[in-house]
Amino acid sequence: MSHLVEDCLRIIFIELKYVPNSLYSCILVNRFWCIIGVQILWEKPYEFLLNHRNLKKISYRLRNLQFIKFYNTIIDLLPTYSKKLLIENNVISNLTPFSNKPLFNYISFSSEISPALIKDMGHELIKESIYTNDYQKKYKLLEQEYYKLFINNCKNITVFRWCTTLPLYQYPEASTCFSQLRTLYITHNLSWISDKLLGMAQICQDIENLELLNCDKDTPGLIKFIDNQKNLQSLHLNNYVSYEMKGIQLSETIEKKADTLKRFTLRNILLSPKFLPSLINLEQLKLRIYPLEQDIQEWKKYLLIASFPKLQYLETQHLSPHGVCRLIENSQNIKEINTWNYFLGEEAIYNIKLFKVIAKNCPNIESLSVNTYLKNLSGVKEIILNCNKLRKLSISINFEDDDGDKHEREIICDELLNYLLNYSPRNFDEFSFNERWRFSVNNLKNFFEGWRGRKPIEFNPRFDKCDHFTQKHIEIVQKYYDEGVIDIDTRFLYSVND
Repeated sequence: MSHLVEDCLRIIFIELKYVPNSLYSCILVNRFWCIIGVQILWEKPYEFLLNHRNLKKISYRLRNLQFIKFYNTIIDLLPTYSKKLLIENNVISNLTPFSNKPLFNYISFSSEISPALIKDMGHELIKESIYTNDYQKKYKLLEQEYYKLFINNCKNITVFRWCTTLPLYQYPEASTCFSQLRTLYITHNLSWISDKLLGMAQICQDIENLELLNCDKDTPGLIKFIDNQKNLQSLHLNNYVSYEMKGIQLSETIEKKADTLKRFTLRNILLSPKFLPSLINLEQLKLRIYPLEQDIQEWKKYLLIASFPKLQYLETQHLSPHGVCRLIENSQNIKEINTWNYFLGEEAIYNIKLFKVIAKNCPNIESLSVNTYLKNLSGVKEIILNCNKLRKLSISINFEDDDGDKHEREIICDELLNYLLNYSPRNFDEFSFNERWRFSVNNLKNFFEGWRGRKPIEFNPRFDKCDHFTQKHIEIVQKYYDEGVIDIDTRFLYSVND
């Protein structure tokens, strides 16, 4: 019975999480209620402060005072030797300790170790400019004691964002803190923390979701870390800029995880594509890469033979259009496609073929985002006609040197809009387009009038200003938004041509 009461109270208190006055009143009822309430408050205390609805209404000065109180609480919870270290190195002042000892080990209730919190604490508590060496030295000490405090007290952290070069795996309770880690984000350059990853690989072996933001080459620590994972389901490898060194060992390591991988992202990183055909259990695939000239044929080869029978989401940029078409043909359960390509030279023909391939091989597609040329726009009709589960459509018309006759462009765009009205599935409710589209005022009005009675449509221009989306167009859109035909407010639009 007591467990039932506790579970019920926890559900209620979670609902009161961002109504602190009510939750505070509950905490004062008795010790049993207090324990449950405090656990909820301290589960993600920094997130709580950031989202506290009442704090958002007060002045910046008062809001800042609340954060300073919180920072001081964290400092007060540090062990004596940590506070002494920080005071002796002038990182913090000799603060007056709180009059009462903490009732609980608050840090032990936390389910997160926030890198944003320690950064903000550094900005507030360290008086030197952040651009000076003195600041960096003091910040390192503060960061070190912060991570020690949380790692030594938090148990069973499941999500962690790694934004430090500190040897976290060496801290006394690291194995307890990180042994249940399931999701790991790494934002640091891997070459700076490769040795730390080797150490962490001995502790964390059940990672399900791994995302890296600065993955630029084969790194021994990363390869070992991935290799040690027993149930890796999501792997997202990102880099800010394209990197020209091909990762061979990393590619081989990824191939070993083919049995468990369900979601894979490769962005601005060049790997050998030999692993692709092995990933037969993928449900989500994102490829945004720029193969070097000498690697293009290799990527084409493996795209042509890759088959993903369980794939539901596909996102590609700058890949061989022929390879993308074949990939779709070999993966017939796709529900969402987001693809972009320049279609240069002879490959432009695959812009037309792409529409035919989708119409034929993707009967379950619900969302399509694609770019095309105006002359190929009619190819979308086949998708609208054949894909009866289509709900979202986003089409960007490419810039062309020869725009042709403006009236002809208007006719082509109006025709597709009419096709959407007359042949789109009944659950279709979102259409997005870029500034290269041109609609006649009368046809736009007729489209919305014809849509009346259907599910409101998100008519979503991907621009805020366009020389042929006039004030009359905007007035029509606003009229039908006010009448409930359109489901998205477009008052941000500004015309430049009346």
